[in-house]
Amino acid sequence: MTDRFLAMFPWLFDIEGRAYENDPSDPGGATRFGIDQRSHPNVDIKNLTEEEAKKIYWDSYWQKNSCERFDFPIGEAYFDICVNNGAGRAAQLLAISNSCQQLIANRDAFYRRLAARRPKSRKYLQGWLNRDISLRKHLNIT
Repeated sequence: MTDRFLAMFPWLFDIEGRAYENDPSDPGGATRFGIDQRSHPNVDIKNLTEEEAKKIYWDSYWQKNSCERFDFPIGEAYFDICVNNGAGRAAQLLAISNSCQQLIANRDAFYRRLAARRPKSRKYLQGWLNRDISLRKHLNIT
């Protein structure tokens, strides 16, 4: 695990939360440290440790999506978008972005479209937008 990768964790775990949650409205199902049961069906989410969560993020998101190939802060923003929106969506948003600021702004627009299309998700919109505000602050993007 690289220093760049590890530097994301205080922020990521603050955003995702460390406690076990099982919100019936969340399509991911049970979640801890941002690791959801739907995406990780063989993981004991309820008893997941912080170190196990880091290993999952390293293998399934940072390494798998080659986030290190991008300069700071694009690699870090791309990583978070892979985590929260999936690698396919992250690649789509990256392809239409010419800066890190635009990449995050494009995700804001995606969140707004998603909340408009999916009424059950509207309750998450402000949290999603707050995530991007916090990401900008964490990465020192103005």
